[in-house]
Amino acid sequence: MDASRGLEKIGLRLRNGTLKSSYGPYRARDLFNIPLNPEEGPIWTFDRMGQTRTRLPEGRLICIGGEHEDFYDPDFFIYNDVVVFTPEDGIEIYAYPREVFPPTDFHSATVADGRIVIIGGLGNENERCPGHTPVYSLDLSSYSISKILTSGELPGWISKHEARHEHTGIITIRAGQVVQECGSEQRISRNFEDFALDLRSCVWQRLTDRNWHEFSIRQEKGALFVLERDPKPETLIPRSIPHVILPSERNADVRFLVAEIPVSLTLDVTQIEIVVEGNLPESLLARLLEEIRANTEAEVGCCCTLNQR
Repeated sequence: MDASRGLEKIGLRLRNGTLKSSYGPYRARDLFNIPLNPEEGPIWTFDRMGQTRTRLPEGRLICIGGEHEDFYDPDFFIYNDVVVFTPEDGIEIYAYPREVFPPTDFHSATVADGRIVIIGGLGNENERCPGHTPVYSLDLSSYSISKILTSGELPGWISKHEARHEHTGIITIRAGQVVQECGSEQRISRNFEDFALDLRSCVWQRLTDRNWHEFSIRQEKGALFVLERDPKPETLIPRSIPHVILPSERNADVRFLVAEIPVSLTLDVTQIEIVVEGNLPESLLARLLEEIRANTEAEVGCCCTLNQR
């Protein structure tokens, strides 16, 4: 069996060096000979990332928003629709004006009192409002959507987080990432705090004050950590600083204890993320970060820079 037939068996096909779904817009363009012209707009698809799928007790499956591909793809799009799969094998699609329900992806969807509360989302870069937290309510009987105005200690422009509905009418959220303004640019950082939204008063409350610190190491000129030049997590740990290896948590590749403070390293193709879960003495923190940077530089054979996020 050749490679192309093998990819077809798992629902993929290779186009211009990129793996694409055999059933998405690329397949439709093949069948109908539609050129890749971004000016003509994307082809609608249900092949999405960052979409929430909520199964209700009576059998309905409620799918909200999501995005297809990345910004450079001609079929990239962030959706603001609701797709309902009914217990009778029916499919219903609800579309909304952008001013009523803007495009959303990587949000949370929490069932509460006959509705789904939609919190956060990444969205299009030019439509993000750092510091603000979008919250919407989807009525499960009419599928109407309304904006919920909130106040208090907002989590900010949060996405990829976890949400849970408490029996007291409280939705708590944790983890995820937050968009922040850094001069004229947007910066995405991890969210270290827990927050609670009271659905009765629509007031947010910050539940934790962890005071964790996040840093990143990148190769100069934006080079990637790829293939045989990948650093190994264990080789990046500072050798001159006493430490104890800890079990890894969440997405961390390696986690260790320095002066009773946990430190985690997460490797990505674009950066190495360092999270210091507390306050280390300034001189010790500087030594720790510089040795991790130097170890990374030695592993990849290229100059690397350290940044606080």
